[in-house]
Formats: sequence, C-alpha cells, structure tokens
Amino acid sequence: MTQQEGKAPVSRNRDNKCSGPFKLSDQPPHYLSAVEYNDIPEMVRVLNLNKEIYNGTASFQYPYLESHALTRLENIYIRDNQSGYTNCWAMRASPKGPLIGWIHTYFLPEDSGTRVHPESGRELKVGVIGYWVSPEHTGKGHGARAARFVVQEYLFKERGCDIVRAEAYTHNVPSRKVLEAVGMECEVEEWTTFIPKLQKDMVICCYAIHRDEATKSVVTDKTKDP
Repeated sequence: MTQQEGKAPVSRNRDNKCSGPFKLSDQPPHYLSAVEYNDIPEMVRVLNLNKEIYNGTASFQYPYLESHALTRLENIYIRDNQSGYTNCWAMRASPKGPLIGWIHTYFLPEDSGTRVHPESGRELKVGVIGYWVSPEHTGKGHGARAARFVVQEYLFKERGCDIVRAEAYTHNVPSRKVLEAVGMECEVEEWTTFIPKLQKDMVICCYAIHRDEATKSVVTDKTKDP
C-alpha cells in the first residue's frame, strides 16, 4: 500500500453498499469489485503501457504516478464514505484478481430545480459514468458489460437515477461504441471545450440514457451540466 510522507491513507468503509464482487460474465470471466489501495501498482503499470488512455480522457496524466492514484482513491473513499455507497469499481477477471479496467460514477450537483421532471416537477437525479479498459484487455466487451451493469443495476435500480450521462471525444469511436452498446443516445454531437492537460480545445459529444420516456425532453445542457 502506498503512503505519503507518513500520512495514513483514508480508509475505505467496508460497510459501504454495492462494493461487490459482482459477476458479470463467465466467458470471458468478468467481475466488478471496489478499487483498493493494493490495486495501485497495477493501475500505474497499465496507465503507463502507452498513451492510449491518456489520449482518450480529459484528466489522466502521463506518465501516471503512484501519487496520482493515491490521491484519486483517497478522494473517492471520502466521497463514498459520506454517501455509504461504493461508486468506483475495478474490472477483474476473477473476484480478487488484478485490475484490468475501471468504472466510476458520480452525480450532477443539485442546482435549485433547473433539472426537473416534466410530469411531476420534482428535481431529477442525474448520474454520470466514466471508464477505461487496459489496452491488454480491449476487444472483449468489458467496457460495455461493466457500463450496462452500473447503469441498469446500480444507477437506475439502486440509486434511483432518472438520467445517466457520459461524454467522449467525438473522434473516440471505441468509447462511443461502448456508450451506444449500453443504450445511450448522442444528445450533443459536438461541444468544444478547453482541456487543461492538453492546453487546447477539444470536441466532445454527450450521451444519455433515460429511465423513462417522460424525461427524454431533458437533454444535456452544457450551460448547466459540468
């Protein structure tokens, strides 16, 4: 376990709900379970295999350091411990096997009723997903399988989300195929945004899936949705 300057890392509450392991597939074997500190070495190795994941995301650094992973997990654990739910999982080929990918969720902030249900008027709950798969394990459906499970079983059924959103660079065809395989539809085909790590504008597309037909009129609005 990595540790900074004698500071004890934030502990993950083992009682958090939905930590897994969850079995998603026999062939190929595919499980989801909470990301642990002992996943950091493998996470660092995978994210430094090449710049594929760096190029496909807005946030990952390259080279990726243990300090980056530690900070991310600590922030995740703080948030999860406050909510009582696990919101970030490792994809694995066995229940306790090494990390082969990652999927996380978060919820858009409350914003005083600017996103409301068209029929009831109640405030909507909107979730967001993000994911990556090791370059050594692509082409096996891991991304789509994990995203489908997290959207349907976790965000819709367990957390009561009305809408789940995701973003991808417009040119990132594999990521877009994952979202479409989950049943998401593209709501914004081109949105230009500044990516700090690249120090340039990039074009992203915005996808969403709705729990019921009534909310389909509530499309992504980049003036409100981060």
